[in-house]
Amino acid sequence: MFEIYKVKEEEKEVIYNLMQIYTYELSFYEDETVSFKMLDNGLYKISKYVDLYWKEEKRHAYIVKVNGELAGFVLERFNKNDMNEIAEFFVLHKYRKIGVGTFMANEMFKKYKGKWEIKTLLKNKTAQKFWRKVVKNASNGNYNEKLTQENKRYGFYFES
Repeated sequence: MFEIYKVKEEEKEVIYNLMQIYTYELSFYEDETVSFKMLDNGLYKISKYVDLYWKEEKRHAYIVKVNGELAGFVLERFNKNDMNEIAEFFVLHKYRKIGVGTFMANEMFKKYKGKWEIKTLLKNKTAQKFWRKVVKNASNGNYNEKLTQENKRYGFYFES
């Protein structure tokens, strides 16, 4: 059974801990457009924007659980382009290929209606394949995909 929960500020450490694993996985896709910094303490530097998910009204942090066990997270926000955006999205390997990611994405599309923007790293073909399938289904095939952010990211655009 899949369940999604909004993360309260007193629980935000869960997001920060999962972001270490997430950032490690993203580091495989480093190129001239993105790099991930490991600090001297052995942890990755996490974006200063993450803390804003408990300070700004238009940012939302969620975790997903499978049969009561932590399985991933999603950070959703309303961005400067007046679109909903999946800012960060992660499912632990153990829970991939069983529909957890699709469930999590579709829950966001239901909760936050309107225009959507989802961006991936250029080299992350696995994420692009995932989002292409999920967005195509969520939009009934009515979506666009293109290079974005001065050709530094690959984006998917649709309306829910």
